[in-house]
Amino acid sequence: MMVGPDIARRASAGPTVDDTTDLFGLRSPLVVRALLVLGVIYVVVTVGTCWSIASVWSWIGFGAAFLILAVDLAVLTHVRGDPVRAWTTILALGLLLGGTALAWWSVPGATFEPVQCLPAAITGVVILALLVVRGRIGAAWVGAVGMSLSAGTWAAALGLGFAAGLVFTSWVYPVMLFASLFGVMLRPLADTIRMLRARAVRHASESAASGAAAVERERQLALLDRQARPLLEQVAAAHDFTPDEVIRARLVEAGLRDGIRAPAWQSARVRAAVWQARQRGVAVVLLDDGGLADAPALQSRLDELLIAELAAMGSGRVTARVMPPERPARASIVLTDRSGVRRYVCAQNGYITGGAGPDAGVEPT
Repeated sequence: MMVGPDIARRASAGPTVDDTTDLFGLRSPLVVRALLVLGVIYVVVTVGTCWSIASVWSWIGFGAAFLILAVDLAVLTHVRGDPVRAWTTILALGLLLGGTALAWWSVPGATFEPVQCLPAAITGVVILALLVVRGRIGAAWVGAVGMSLSAGTWAAALGLGFAAGLVFTSWVYPVMLFASLFGVMLRPLADTIRMLRARAVRHASESAASGAAAVERERQLALLDRQARPLLEQVAAAHDFTPDEVIRARLVEAGLRDGIRAPAWQSARVRAAVWQARQRGVAVVLLDDGGLADAPALQSRLDELLIAELAAMGSGRVTARVMPPERPARASIVLTDRSGVRRYVCAQNGYITGGAGPDAGVEPT
């Protein structure tokens, strides 16, 4: 028993494997909440330790630095790709160095306290750890060194000395060491998880294909048993068919042929309308090349259109065809009778044109 092209196409397509952007849950509610908590702590510590600063420009700098670092975190947790792309890595490093430098340079020397440097530095370490998780360990170390150089330059300009700035960021390196070791162990695990996920997706696709084919096969067998078996039993019994029985046998044959070559046109109401039209002498040809397998709502609209047209025809010929995928038209219905030829065409956007006049059409829903 043949399986229709729409069933075969859905089976072969199956679900696809994600590109592992969220393989480690970077966009999970837990991580999002943790980053929100980090943001709240950043604001509270900055406001609490810098409360005595009266300069408006310093507060503008603090706010801008916070926004820059927040954008950096959003980029690293939402941009797709594994490992993250080179341009995204460069952007993340630029935002990291720019945000931390702006936060530090916004601290006036007259009211400087070491704790005022911590919010930006801690956020910078989180960004570096995310770069490690996203597969850019080398770039993360470049960012760590860049943070130290930036801090040293700022401290030297503040009169604290270049070495003091390096001390402010020295604790970053033990964190980076453990993060890098974690990343080195994590990457092979990521590959294993990706392979297992691909295997699970492939298994689910094959199971869905088997299930869809089994359902279609059962449907066609039930239809064959209900319509063809009585005729075959009569043939086996050398039954003398009357003209009406011959007509019915031909209708059954045509219906079975439709089930094989036009599964898209096999709703109960369409089958009934086609049966009745053929009884009245209308020649009906149904074809399905699978172009509407992913658009059941559009197929339903075409079904209603075909049913209405068949009900109004007492003679003539009707050809309803679902086109192959990627064609300019998704489906067409051509009707020929004494009044002439009418043609409906369904475009890729779902707009159906044609019918009684050149401007007739059915808007997509």
